[in-house]
Amino acid sequence: MRILIAMLVFYVAAQSTAAQSNTSSVFRFLDVTPTARTAALGGNHVGLYNADFSLIHLNPAYLNSNASGSISASYLNFFADANMGFTSGAYEFEKIGTFAAGIRFVGYGEFDQLDESGNDLGNFNANDIAITGAYSIPVVSKVTAGAAIDFIHSSYASYKSSAVAFSGGVFYQDTASHFSAGLSIRNLGGQITAYDDDREPLPLDVSIGFTKKPEAFPFQLSLTLTKLNDWDLRVFGETDRPSFIDNAFRHVIFGGETYFGENVTVRLGYDHYLHEQTQTGQDFDLAGVAFGVGINIRSIVIDLSRSSYSRLGGVTRLSLKTDLD
Repeated sequence: MRILIAMLVFYVAAQSTAAQSNTSSVFRFLDVTPTARTAALGGNHVGLYNADFSLIHLNPAYLNSNASGSISASYLNFFADANMGFTSGAYEFEKIGTFAAGIRFVGYGEFDQLDESGNDLGNFNANDIAITGAYSIPVVSKVTAGAAIDFIHSSYASYKSSAVAFSGGVFYQDTASHFSAGLSIRNLGGQITAYDDDREPLPLDVSIGFTKKPEAFPFQLSLTLTKLNDWDLRVFGETDRPSFIDNAFRHVIFGGETYFGENVTVRLGYDHYLHEQTQTGQDFDLAGVAFGVGINIRSIVIDLSRSSYSRLGGVTRLSLKTDLD
């Protein structure tokens, strides 16, 4: 009964947000894939089999008691001088539930500040930060529900903005059939303070995902349908609405991973929306394609990924996770 109620709550929430546009230009760093594993699988999967607590930014229901005493960190050397970092930790309180905290930080480097006449006013730094608190609890066997709150702040010279966002999710995993599914609603909230008092919606994202390993098939396959609250996913400069099929595929993230023994995992993924945003129009373009590897060394998990942005270059992520207990 409790799982039916939880699913109903999330269904109603998804329906109530379905008409909202996801055209926000603020706090877009919240959409960045937090870890190397998910990046290698194409992006923000919300129904990933054997997902860990470091992905609470995607689905708070990934958090469970097995994560107690664990910490994680990810680093992304983005384009130009931009650097991004993610860190999180989890702890279970008996009979209460499992809690986690995380920080996402983006530093865009140092910039020259000029007035309208070109006079040098010195330098300034631009950065974004989001501090996350998450909580999860088992609902019934194989099902976990979770919720999270984010305190968000951006600072670009004299322009500053803060916001509060809420996220929630449900996650199901069946080890016997090697199947998992998840539903997540992220970034539901609003700005507390806005740039020049011009308020914009947060980058709301309603997603549903699945993972399955078919029998006698070497790859575990993951599929996520993302941005279900915003059907029209036109890219910059696109005036006409894309065809139904093209637009539908822009909501799809697909990935697969295969294991070599107990300590090595190889991953491959594709994000068609990222492909459409960064492709160069050439006949053969790897924009949107990602790959990576995971290595377990005793109690340390090391994940590395590379995502292609076509002629813009590629983005490499490094993630580490360990159990302190």
